[in-house]
Amino acid sequence: MSEINILYAFDTAFCDQAAVSILSLLENKRDDTVYHIFCMVPPHTHGQKVILKIIQQYPGTKLTWRVIRHSENPFRKYDFSRWSPVIFYRLFAHRIFPNTDKILYLDSDTLVCDDLSELYSVDITNYVMGAVRDMAPTENQHNPNGIYVAEFTQKYLKNDIYFNSGVLLINVKKMTEYGHLIPGATDIELKYPDQDLLNVAFDGKILSLPLRYNFGPGVKISIKYPAQWQQDVLAGNYAILHFYTVKPYDYTNTPHDVYSRFYNTAKKLNLYPEDFMKRDMQRYHRKKQSNKTVIPFVRVIGNTITLFGIKIHHIRI
Repeated sequence: MSEINILYAFDTAFCDQAAVSILSLLENKRDDTVYHIFCMVPPHTHGQKVILKIIQQYPGTKLTWRVIRHSENPFRKYDFSRWSPVIFYRLFAHRIFPNTDKILYLDSDTLVCDDLSELYSVDITNYVMGAVRDMAPTENQHNPNGIYVAEFTQKYLKNDIYFNSGVLLINVKKMTEYGHLIPGATDIELKYPDQDLLNVAFDGKILSLPLRYNFGPGVKISIKYPAQWQQDVLAGNYAILHFYTVKPYDYTNTPHDVYSRFYNTAKKLNLYPEDFMKRDMQRYHRKKQSNKTVIPFVRVIGNTITLFGIKIHHIRI
């Protein structure tokens, strides 16, 4: 029997996505795999009853719902005002759950497609954590994200690998030993604070994991990944899908098989694409740029306007 500690960190805005991810985690586990799910959430976060109802369908599964007070966040004093404090929870999870030896962190916008025992059994004894190289197209000189990661890597990293922080296999003991290095990285210019901090603080102390454990659908796979890793994901042999490049409910830009997988999982919780779109619209309406409301994922394709991949109007010329 495999006992695996899984960590999620989210607030009410992402509680539905977290619920879908947790359901996919449990649906794809082996009978002899037991998950202990830890949720780090800010006060008044919704979703506990829904998640508890999900895990009750899988005997042996445990849930620890840990509310994080503002005073417990060691990054509260830094000026990261445009980012939710939740993104920093993974950076001090070792303080909150010191009695765990190892914990696997998953972003709420992930979809699990396989049992994670093999990933959890990876030996990270000599590393602070294991992570997957970020899929930013660093070879594309016209892609803003690729340019940023390439320049950041060249400027700050000796190891020449920039990791994505959406899936982290954390060695709690080593994190406790080297966690003091994170505050020292806050003086550098940060675009993706939690991710940038991890890469700088633990440069050379992160084990590179196969792409199948943090694959972003809709992104061209770079030659920087070993051939076998590329073949695995191209053949659909992925264990964790991470929607940090496209939304899983964006029908136009998400591969059909991936969209269907997410849709079929979400509908079991009575959640549908329009529910996630509404949540996104509410979130973006709260953000202003030049005093104008930002409406995300609106695209004009030929004579058709789409919103989050759903056709909303056809232009007649």
